[in-house]
Amino acid sequence: MALTDTAIKALKPQAKRYFVTDDRGLSLEVYPTGGMAWRYRYRLSGKLEKVALGKYPALSLKAARLKRDELAVTVAQGQSPAKQKQLRKAALATATTVREFGKLYFADVVTRDRKDTKIMRHYLDKELYPALGDRPMREVRAADVQRIVFEKRDHGFPAAAADIRNLCKRMWDYALVRGVADMNPAVALPMRFITKARPRTRALSP
Repeated sequence: MALTDTAIKALKPQAKRYFVTDDRGLSLEVYPTGGMAWRYRYRLSGKLEKVALGKYPALSLKAARLKRDELAVTVAQGQSPAKQKQLRKAALATATTVREFGKLYFADVVTRDRKDTKIMRHYLDKELYPALGDRPMREVRAADVQRIVFEKRDHGFPAAAADIRNLCKRMWDYALVRGVADMNPAVALPMRFITKARPRTRALSP
């Protein structure tokens, strides 16, 4: 039975994820968290394949059906939408530049973790992007990060140099999670080579 917007809004999450079908291979996956995502299943050369279309309600029922129909044409031509998506994802991961990923990192992580984002914005725009902005994330090495950090340190700004190193460390950690980097170039740059730890003073009672 074809889905309706009313029927979708009435769906309730369960202990385990489940699927409700629409028509011609389109289905909606409902997660225990209450989130929902569209899936398109099809057969190609006798094999069953599936591909994710997007999340509901960002991708409406009408839009999901249009996307299914477009992919059905691809299948009819003997091509696999799932494999095409994998290839596009791999190409994107390989080609994602520092500037492109920096924008994603700033939106996903920095704005969430910090009330004041001005300093991180400054380091990205004035330090990282001019030197590495057009480089693919996967191609940046420890020497590249070291060059930026040591230049800042040697100009008399060890605290800022340490901040830039930590920014790179966290940014490439996130890149590893997102699959756009294979290693973290900032790990090979210990903080002891950038700035000295300041001794803490503590007032003691008699």
